Amino acid sequence: ALVHIWRSIARFDRHNTGGFSTFEQAIGNPYIPGAIETCCTIAWIALSLDVLKLTGDSTVADELEWSTWNTVLGAQHPSGRWWTYDTPMDGERKASAHSIVFQARAGTPELNCCSVNGPRGLGMISEWAFLTDAQGVFVNYYGPLEADLETQGHGRIRLREETDYPAANRVVVQVTPGAPTAMTLRFRIPGWSKHTKAWINGEPVSGVDPGTYLALAREWRPGDRVELEFDFAIRPWVGDYNCSGKVSLFRGPLLLAFDPHFNAFDEDQIPALDAKRLSYSDVKPGKEKFPPLVLLEFQGHDDRPVRLCDFATAGAPGTAYRTWLPAIHFAPPTPVLKGPADGAAI
Repeated sequence: ALVHIWRSIARFDRHNTGGFSTFEQAIGNPYIPGAIETCCTIAWIALSLDVLKLTGDSTVADELEWSTWNTVLGAQHPSGRWWTYDTPMDGERKASAHSIVFQARAGTPELNCCSVNGPRGLGMISEWAFLTDAQGVFVNYYGPLEADLETQGHGRIRLREETDYPAANRVVVQVTPGAPTAMTLRFRIPGWSKHTKAWINGEPVSGVDPGTYLALAREWRPGDRVELEFDFAIRPWVGDYNCSGKVSLFRGPLLLAFDPHFNAFDEDQIPALDAKRLSYSDVKPGKEKFPPLVLLEFQGHDDRPVRLCDFATAGAPGTAYRTWLPAIHFAPPTPVLKGPADGAAI
């Protein structure tokens, strides 16, 4: 029952931002521009963490990554000064102390449900980044880090990830057990990475499938290295219902967004993006107070350059951003049948 509910939310109520809820409800339409409450997204991450531990399904960890790199980081202003109540798909970021000021109390005007729940989204990374079982370790989180883990029957092991992920698509994991130890390290291969490459100590590894764990069973010794190269091809999510005629673009785990701060026109003048010309170039941002994780330049249908940054940074200067962008020549959205019900026998 829990997994059924979780899958329903992931399919019909988790927005392109990785955020959950519309006006604090599950309504079955992720395209409606209602408030995406920070507290609800944190609850979604907590629920997903339980489902991951119960099922061992790597695609659940994909959802945790999606929510964390986009909505959680986007809910906290890059200055670290405040958190949002609502982190919309299109719109502006506003401090929760302003948007739900009715919760303010004398002496602590910035403390409210969302500002105190939001940091949990960052803290919970330590709960899902690595999981262990009797065989070894599940590696779910990618990003610069160093972790010391107590395994179940295999002693302690240190894992160090050397990478610029998610800005870059390559991750190098240094494996340092306390002593040579036979165990299985399972590396999450994201469902969105259709063509992933892997190496152990420079030797290529076969059987790397998206949406699964790459299980590497061997005697691990200090100095062993696992290298992963993910497929960062641009992925479109074609809009439906309220977002019909629009598209959201992803590179790796990052949702891309239009911010007029990086462009020569405002958000209501965005030229349509053409599915037939989705190539882009990396742009090195100027001297920014809040530098983006990525900044990519596409060409609109009228040849105007359109620069897109990561969602977490979009709107940081107080600008109005967009993640649902005008689109042409994209395939229609995937139809959703109202009947028979998903999974029904007919």
